[in-house]
Amino acid sequence: MAARSSTPADAGVLAASLLLDACQTDSENSLRLEVVSSLALDLGRRLETLARDSSAGSLVEAALACADLATLAACNLQALSDDNGLLAAAAAQLAAGTTRALIPLVELEAGALDETGAENTLRDARSARWRADLAVQQVEGSQD
Repeated sequence: MAARSSTPADAGVLAASLLLDACQTDSENSLRLEVVSSLALDLGRRLETLARDSSAGSLVEAALACADLATLAACNLQALSDDNGLLAAAAAQLAAGTTRALIPLVELEAGALDETGAENTLRDARSARWRADLAVQQVEGSQD
């Protein structure tokens, strides 16, 4: 059985794992972080599945999931201790970078779609990029 090659979405899986780790060791906001952990786990599983498919639809879904992950991490930085907050910030940055890395692949695959499909796919890609960039701004703002 041939090994599957890595895709940018695999980095999103790693980002989900980092966020999950950041939430596991902080007991101060345990209920909130339990919810964040559950969401990070779900996004990680989704990204594992999406990483196996290189179609335009899967690539844009992976970009959107990574943008969601970046947002989740950025929005919960303040609920974490310093060390765990840094781990969550790394998860946000990695997820946002993964979103940006997926966009050119989405654009490439969108070229093979019909006009309406391409427009919708590219609109979703722009939305993912915007959300990822917003998450990075939030992370950088929290570190000032």
